[in-house]
Amino acid sequence: MRSRLHAQRGFTAVEGMIVVAILAILAAFAAPAMNGMIRAQKVRTIAYDLFADLTVTRSEAIARGRNVALFSTSGLNWVDGWAIRDLTTGEVIRQQGPRASGVAFTADQTNIVFDRTGRLFGPTVTWAIAPVDTDAPDAQKRCIRITPSGRPNTLNGPCP
Repeated sequence: MRSRLHAQRGFTAVEGMIVVAILAILAAFAAPAMNGMIRAQKVRTIAYDLFADLTVTRSEAIARGRNVALFSTSGLNWVDGWAIRDLTTGEVIRQQGPRASGVAFTADQTNIVFDRTGRLFGPTVTWAIAPVDTDAPDAQKRCIRITPSGRPNTLNGPCP
């Protein structure tokens, strides 16, 4: 026979509801911070991808000894992607597809060309990368510029 003083195991429904309520309150406080972090990460990822491809484009121009270009696939709005192309052979060296939604990614040129020495051939280009949200802080924005020597630079914050 079992004793009547047998210990209960498990949680009651009330205890379970209290735990769920506490988790909901914590999630409500964490959600706004998480949205800002996701916005900042989208901008940072695009900036890193573009910076890497600018470096690859310049390196390919030097290695091949001829002009190599980085082209936007849709005009001044670079968010739809870009491609690296050897201008002598027409070969597409590398191509990037569309970027994450919620990010404005524009430039003042549709392409950039590096000559065989790795220097910029033509006007300098500035890319502005920022969340679409107008209330996004400046810390979540990035600006990429090419120096006349052909080296890309990343600036934290909006383009001046």
